[in-house]
Formats: sequence, C-alpha cells, structure tokens
Amino acid sequence: MNIKILDCTLRDGGYINDWNFSDKNIDKIINALENANIDILECGYLNDKEKKDKDTTLFNKIEIINQKLSNKNKNISKVVMINFGDFDIDNLKHQNEALFDGIRLAFHKNKLKDALASAEKIISLGYKVYFQPMITKNYSDLEFLEMIAKVNTLDIYSFYIVDSFGSMSLAEFHKYLILVHNNLKSNVSLGYHSHNNMQLAFSNAISMCHMNMKREIIIDASIYGIGRGAGNLNTELITDYLNQSYEKNYDTLPLLEIIDELLNSMMKKNPWGFSPAQFLSALFNCHPNYATYLINKNTNHIVSIKKILEKVPQEKKSSFDKEFTEKLYRDFILEAKSELKGKLELDNNKKILLLASGKSVNEYLDLLKDKREDENYILIGLNHKPYIECDYYFFTNQKRYDEFNDKIESSKMVITNNIETSQKSHVILDFSKLVLEDDELITNSTLLAINYLIQSAYKTVEIAGLDGYGIGLNNYSYDENQIVPDSEVQQKENKIIEKSLIKFSKDIKINLLTPSIFKGTQR
Repeated sequence: MNIKILDCTLRDGGYINDWNFSDKNIDKIINALENANIDILECGYLNDKEKKDKDTTLFNKIEIINQKLSNKNKNISKVVMINFGDFDIDNLKHQNEALFDGIRLAFHKNKLKDALASAEKIISLGYKVYFQPMITKNYSDLEFLEMIAKVNTLDIYSFYIVDSFGSMSLAEFHKYLILVHNNLKSNVSLGYHSHNNMQLAFSNAISMCHMNMKREIIIDASIYGIGRGAGNLNTELITDYLNQSYEKNYDTLPLLEIIDELLNSMMKKNPWGFSPAQFLSALFNCHPNYATYLINKNTNHIVSIKKILEKVPQEKKSSFDKEFTEKLYRDFILEAKSELKGKLELDNNKKILLLASGKSVNEYLDLLKDKREDENYILIGLNHKPYIECDYYFFTNQKRYDEFNDKIESSKMVITNNIETSQKSHVILDFSKLVLEDDELITNSTLLAINYLIQSAYKTVEIAGLDGYGIGLNNYSYDENQIVPDSEVQQKENKIIEKSLIKFSKDIKINLLTPSIFKGTQR
C-alpha cells in the first residue's frame, strides 16, 4: 500500500481569508510543502468567475497558476480543484500547457451525471482526475455502488470519500472504505477528505492506513488544520504519524515554521477548529455555515443553536441557505418564551442614562458615580451588571440574562419575553415590538432600549459604554469569554448601530457621554 499526503492549505485555507493569500505567502507555503516532501500540493481553485490575477488562490485561468509554479519542484504533483459549475471545462487548456498535472472535480449528488461527463473531458485533456463526490453520507449504499460502477468506466486517477460535515464515525468510515475497496478498479487510488467537527479526522485517517489496502491511498490535510468551521486534518500531525509508523520521510519543521510565521496570526483574526456549534452542525449533518451564521448572531445559547439546527429539513442540509437560516433564527428569537408582565414606569421628569457594556463604562467610573449620586437620573444597565449600581437592569439576551440574573434583585429586573426564565422579574416586555427590521433582525440591546424610550415618549437619553466594536478586540466591560471576535461581524454591527442612531435621532436626542465611534451620528 502506497500512502500519499495531499495538502489543501491554499484551497481549504481560503475559507478563512477569502482566498486572499499574498503572492509572497503563497510562495512561502509552497516552498514549505516542497521542503516537507509532501506528495501532492493543491494550489487552489479554478474559478472563471473571479477577476483577480494576483494575491489570491482563486484562479480564473491556467496562466496565473503557472506563474506561481514556474520555479517549483517538478517532482511533486500539483493539482487544482474545480467546484462543478465554477469553471467552463470547454475553456480548459490541455495539460501540456499547465504546470499542474491533476484536477480535483468536486460536485454535489444532483450533479453526478454532469460531473461524469466533465471528468471524461478533463481526462481527454491529459489531466489526472480526482473524482470528489461531496457529502458521501448523502448517498445510500446502493447509490454509492452505482456511482462507483459508473466511475469504473472512466480512467480517473483517484476516487474520494468526503466527510463534508466531519460527522463520519469510524464504523461508517469503514463501511465506505470496504464498499470502495471491493468495487473500485484496483488501479484507481482511494482518497479521503475530512473535516474535524467531531475530532475524528486523525483517527479515521489512521484507521485507513491500518486497513493495508492493496491500492494507493491519498489522505487530504492542511497545515494547522486550517479550513472552514472546524477545519481539517492537520498536515503536521498525519505526516509525523506516518514517519513514526510507516517509515516515511516527511519533514514537519517547515510546516511548523508556516504555523509560526503565518497561520498563528490568521487563527487569531479568524479562528477555526473544534467548537460546540460545529459539533452540533456535524451531529445534525448540516453544512457548517448554518452553525457559523448562528454563532455570529451572538444572541444564542448553544442550546438555542441546537434547537434551531433541529429544524433544518433534510433537503436544506447539504448547502447553506442564508435566507432560510435567517427565517429560522427570526422565528425562534421572536417566539414568546415568557408571559408579558407589567410596564416599566419611568419618571418623565428625570433623565435616563443607559449603561451599555463597552469598556468605557469602567474607564469613566468617576463620571458615572456623579450621575449615580444625582437624584435627577435613572440609570439602566443593558445586558450586564455594571460596577455602578443601577435603578433597573434591562436584558434582551438569554446568554447575558443567565449570566447576571442571580446577581440582581428581581425588583430591578426588566427583561423581554424572548428570554426563558423561572425567576420573578419586575417587568417582562414584548420583544417583537422593540426589535428593528432591516435585511436581518436587529437585536442590539442599546437600540432596543432607545426604541422603548421613544415609544414611551421620552425626548432625550444619555448613553455610556456604547463604544462601538474595535475590530478583532474584546470590547466588553466585563470578562467576556463566550464571544470570539469576528472582524466582519463587528464591522457589520458597527454599521447597523450607526444607521439606527441616525434614524432614532429624528425622534430622540441622544447624548453619548463616553468615547464612542458613533459620536457625531446622533442629534
């Protein structure tokens, strides 16, 4: 049995940085993989819908790939992937014009017939074809065997088992290995592409090696496991294992250097790897973007995410549907989980000071203490308990409520009815009447509190701690361990807040007491 490693850092890793690898870093990664003696190097995607010709691993033509590979080791196989439909095979040049020798053809189950025809065309152009049916678990045993029979009529180089959702147990994996090995032509290599949602990528790869099949096997991996969601099998781990157990001669040091020089910083900006939400996406065999989308809402308990993922029907699981997910989220978040109770009666002769959760709440304590001692003020804490004692604490978020509710007197607690509680609260308001509508549901607690004040005929409000999100930073006045900073989400949230403040300023005067990126947007 011949075992080969295919490294997909430059392709699967692109889900982390939108394939915006600089040419300099592409060169570093390729050199490291060559120096590590990796067998097959995946350069990225062929995608003729893309326009960039530099600093990317999304290539719209072969000439750009050739530029990246012009001075590289000729002894290492090099491949690119085509997602079926993203590149017109009729425009593909012959392999003798390319510096890569293989094409990985990835496709969904409903495109099998067309994918077989495309594979035949690609083979006729002189390329090795790596046939990659995504989401192997979507095929029944009979459908899987029928596909293998069709594949056997072609001269493909490799056929893949693809664990797209990282949910394939060892027993399931062995079943597919046996089905393929006993029915696939013996001269065709067997590949395995894994995701790591349930931390099974490494153990499944080891079990594949132990089966000692009388054919070549190819194991996909990426440096540091870089990849969407839970990521992939780590190249540095599987190569070290093969060195120890199969007398291979991979050099892991160049891979560790890439981690140290490049990927550690990428991980901090846009993390990947195991998470409870990614585990749940695997548990329900859902596309990982469902879990990622819900995590980025920052309003959901993991229990809530589980309840939402349970509602994704089978026909929607394979491909992420943003509009459908937003509807599931909207329906769940607007569902009444507590009965309405009372009304927040505020003295209209007093000033209202909202304390949001930004760091400036702690940095301007003296200012806020003066407000606390002023009998003309009513202080309302938003989704947390500040160091300054407040008259009321307003919660719109289940996670925040569960964290702080046992520290607050029930007589001071005001919540919205999207929160499930067994505790007594002073007031429970109708969440659906406070949320804002845009392309998506807007649930920011400061905006909801301002909206309530407008509905209560207040004409002015002061706010502390509405700092705005510093990109990639922990922005909270308390110890926040539940939220992993996501720069794209934070930028989007800043825009939502700014837009809403401008809208609200027509109906209420907003005075930001502490430093904020939104100063100047209010009236």
